[in-house]
Amino acid sequence: MHKDAAIYIRNANKSYGDKVVLHNFCMTLPKGAIYGLLGASGCGKTTLLSCVVGRRLFNSGELWVLGGKPGTKGSGVPGPRVGYMPQEIALVGEFTVSDAMFYFGRLANMKDSRIRSHFQELKELLDLPPDDRYIKNCSGGQQRRVSFAVALIHKPELLILDEPTVGVDPVLRDRIWKYLIEITQKQNISVIITTHYIEETRQANLIGLMRGGKLLAEDSPDRLLRYFNTNNLEEVFLILSRQQETGNLNLPEVQDTSQFNSNCSIDTIYQETNASAEVLTSPKKKVKEEQISSLSVNRHRLKALMGKNWKQFYRNVSGWVFLLFFPVLEILAFLYAVGPDIKDIPIAVVNDENMNICGNFVLGESVMAYDSGSCHFHNLSCRFLTYLDNPMMKTTTVDSLPEALDGIRHGKYVGALYFAENYTSAAEERFNAGTDAGDDDLNFSQIKTYLDMSNRQIGYTVKYKLLDLYMKFQKSIFSDCDFLPKYADLPINFLKPVFGEEGEHFTEFMAPGILITLSFFSGTLLTSQIILTDRLEGIWDRSTVGGVTSIEITITHFILQFCVVIIQNFEIFLLAFWYYGLTSVGSFVILYFMVILQGIVGMACGFWISVVSNNHSMANIVATGTFYPMILLCGVLWPLEGQPEFLRIFSKCLPFTIPTQAFRNVFMKGWGIDHMEVINGVGIALVWFILLLSLSVYRLKNTQ
Repeated sequence: MHKDAAIYIRNANKSYGDKVVLHNFCMTLPKGAIYGLLGASGCGKTTLLSCVVGRRLFNSGELWVLGGKPGTKGSGVPGPRVGYMPQEIALVGEFTVSDAMFYFGRLANMKDSRIRSHFQELKELLDLPPDDRYIKNCSGGQQRRVSFAVALIHKPELLILDEPTVGVDPVLRDRIWKYLIEITQKQNISVIITTHYIEETRQANLIGLMRGGKLLAEDSPDRLLRYFNTNNLEEVFLILSRQQETGNLNLPEVQDTSQFNSNCSIDTIYQETNASAEVLTSPKKKVKEEQISSLSVNRHRLKALMGKNWKQFYRNVSGWVFLLFFPVLEILAFLYAVGPDIKDIPIAVVNDENMNICGNFVLGESVMAYDSGSCHFHNLSCRFLTYLDNPMMKTTTVDSLPEALDGIRHGKYVGALYFAENYTSAAEERFNAGTDAGDDDLNFSQIKTYLDMSNRQIGYTVKYKLLDLYMKFQKSIFSDCDFLPKYADLPINFLKPVFGEEGEHFTEFMAPGILITLSFFSGTLLTSQIILTDRLEGIWDRSTVGGVTSIEITITHFILQFCVVIIQNFEIFLLAFWYYGLTSVGSFVILYFMVILQGIVGMACGFWISVVSNNHSMANIVATGTFYPMILLCGVLWPLEGQPEFLRIFSKCLPFTIPTQAFRNVFMKGWGIDHMEVINGVGIALVWFILLLSLSVYRLKNTQ
């Protein structure tokens, strides 16, 4: 019996958690008939249709579509045997009307000449917009007509239409119904249609009245009207709804006629028996059928999907401009804003020794050596101030120490230097007397320094710069006094670094983390937004009903987005290494491979975000919520050695903590792929790629 029906459903149940959507649902759509499925919003119509086309699964029950079970090999469902028009428009906004027809026609493996022929027929029937008009520029009614047309383009055996006549002109609605009646009679096409316009379904061969996940009645419109002695189907629906509320559902027996094959009997529809449940759920009775593999690939569908993705990308000008120039702005902002030496730090100078005479200072007269091994100093404060003439510090002479300190408190200065009135004489006595110098000489020979350490980066930079300048100042005095400058050195000798260079900017330290992070989150942003848009607009579901598999969608998105990631990272490398001048000790090939790999992991992360998110706002929140913890913990801003042990272990498990260290080892140490730390960086990226894809696939399967 089920092989003679277009749709055959028995005792179907579907629920989401505790919410029951369909309960012991039964229905039969004979081949070559129009079935009008009526019911209020939220009664389960859309869920039912999504199960029929293979997008979702019943929790229990029996379902046959066109003589086969959806999702099994040879059933053709999902696939070209079904034409599906969902409730939403489910069309690519960047498509033209012609693009939409050719996309869905090619998914059905139609030749272009056949698509053009069918397209011309549908243009006249549905009064479609001009071929070259973009879908996003069409009115709501025009978009629905195009959506209807793409469901018809390949002339399927089963046509499923979810509210196709909403917003359509009454004249056009009448024309559509005449066309549906014609194709069912002449081509034996079966049609199931849902609509809010109850009276228009009087033209259907059968109607099913649905409420609260149950079918109240399934019969021809005329028989229902005669039985309830009314000429209005809305009144029939009202009577049945009231009877359902009171539990006194009184229905006619459905005729078993050859005209519509065998319909589901009222007993079958409404009576729940343990026997029927056992038959449906008993493992002994189940027949194993080979399911359609979600990994199957078809070159015609791949070609159609690649064309769709490319048109979506290049016709969205603002989107691709942002994707290609956003990394450029980010890397330039980093290179010029983070790491270079700080400049023009305001420093107040209080020189009680020489208030106004440093302008006449002569360097050669400040130190005079005697044969006895002693030295005479003159205006040493002025001599030291010459060392402050550098880009980092901008000195300002003030009259008193209280004035300088008040300037620091009010944010006018970052630091203040104070020279005592007898600074030079005390310094001379300290130098010549050595360990015999008195406390007063030791005290007055010091340069009193006050710093604002609220900004630790600036405070410590100024502090260590002053120490470095004082060491140079002191060594110059020893030299002028005919002593070896080494006597002024600290008894610790920092030789040439094993890796890196003395005085490298902080930019070199942060660059590996920034390049890795930028590649990762560019891939995340790109993938999450594009795939989520396809899901929310219904393109994903509608394409899969046409036979497209998840692996085909993933492959085609991956190819395009991989190309974008390559371009983005090429821009980043060009700016960082060629334009800005970063130098790498190691192989550029390894470095480029590592950032590309992070871009791929980012794409997998974006895929996962698109699967778990219900809208773009949620996707942005998830992306941002993962970005900040990872950027803080991965060692880009501060070394991992500063973290507690338990947090350090967790941080090393993040997607780009170890890869950042591996990148830095190649970049600054010249290590190759044969070093274990570099291998670990590549390995953990691959582990995250596999993990994120697995979680995404698991989530997709469990949402059915």
